[in-house]
Amino acid sequence: MIKRVSFLRRKEGMTREEFFAHWTGPHAEIVKRMPGLRGLRFGKVQSWSPPQAAWDGVGELWFDTVEAAERAFATEPHRSALAEDRPKFTREIQACFVEEETAVPPPDGR
Repeated sequence: MIKRVSFLRRKEGMTREEFFAHWTGPHAEIVKRMPGLRGLRFGKVQSWSPPQAAWDGVGELWFDTVEAAERAFATEPHRSALAEDRPKFTREIQACFVEEETAVPPPDGR
């Protein structure tokens, strides 16, 4: 299993509440329909170090492989829907693929 981690900065002039409402609402509905998606998690950033590098959110999406994720992001109508939706609530997104290795599981087992 592979995880795609995305770092998001909200659109200029948008409040944190507006950003999170769109990200976890209309945008999430697009993402949930992507083929091969195994999991989706939203992280609302509370603080960042150093502060000037702050991101507003960290998104996590699980797929079987990097290739499966790349296919999902390239598949229509998802590709076009994501491209159209992102400017509505973000000004910058960076992403990477990671392979997790858990040393101590979180308290809730996730």
